[in-house]
Amino acid sequence: MNPRDHAEEILEVKHRNMRGHGLLSYELKTLQWKWSKSKGHAERTPDFYVIRGVTIIEVFARRNIASLIDYSEQYTQRAVELSKHFKMDFDLVRHIQGRAITLGDIVAHNVPVNSYGQIIGHFETVLGKQLRPLLTQAIDRFAVEIEGKPREPIVRDYDKLAQRLTVLFELRHILCHELPSTPVYAEEAIDEFLDYAIQFTKALEEVLIFEQFGLIPLTQTDINIQARENLLKIEEQMAALLAQLRSHVTENDNAADLPLPGRWEGTWVTSLDDAQAKWLLYRNAQCEFETYLNRGGTIWSMIWGKVAEKLTKDRIAELQASWEHIMHV
Repeated sequence: MNPRDHAEEILEVKHRNMRGHGLLSYELKTLQWKWSKSKGHAERTPDFYVIRGVTIIEVFARRNIASLIDYSEQYTQRAVELSKHFKMDFDLVRHIQGRAITLGDIVAHNVPVNSYGQIIGHFETVLGKQLRPLLTQAIDRFAVEIEGKPREPIVRDYDKLAQRLTVLFELRHILCHELPSTPVYAEEAIDEFLDYAIQFTKALEEVLIFEQFGLIPLTQTDINIQARENLLKIEEQMAALLAQLRSHVTENDNAADLPLPGRWEGTWVTSLDDAQAKWLLYRNAQCEFETYLNRGGTIWSMIWGKVAEKLTKDRIAELQASWEHIMHV
């Protein structure tokens, strides 16, 4: 494949899958519900549910692998092991630098996710730890802490889960790549397949959330408060870097000759202040745009804070790059 085609393919996949996030156990629950509602219908298509179930698990795996790799340097370093599955070319690097796609997007798009074992192996590589004990200990915190349900493991029998999901992937391969003359599974097994798929994705969601964020708040009010606190911390980092940069350019202004006439009137520090003020206007306007459909809802402030946090991190990277460039001139 042409390198440009490879990058464009990743971009097209991202644009087709903009809806939602990496937590897809609810998609499997919806699929299971649709399967139960189809019972007794003459036009029932059981093969679709087998194929669709595996597709959701694959998308779940790729999204969360990408998210992990992009979240922290420790995960990015471990992802080097996964890069043996593909060749990093200049065009892909260019798209990373242009922020069209991320390193996580590239790795997740290229690693094979054709079996349950492969998926487990990828997550163990990026997390740097065995996944089985984490999955068997995972509980649904919201069900326990908010809904008051018993504290029970999400995965009830890990060995059976691994065995049935391994079979599910094999069946999908047969249905998509062969023409079996006789049925290769009993329709009654689909409920079991989907139930284990839900257990797996739900348990892994809990594991990944904890590994990245710790014990996150569960109520919307607490989530909004934490989003605000996170944004304030990032803004403090930006303010410290700005102060450092501002001090340096002020010193150079004081040591410089008189400014050039015309459009060059003013100082280096006023140029920095102007750029920062305009960036802040842009950030806030972009946050308003991206949260427009959530206005009036209790989740609005959380989403606004998350968008602002991401844009502020990007700004910190820009300011850091400017600082490094100035210091090496």
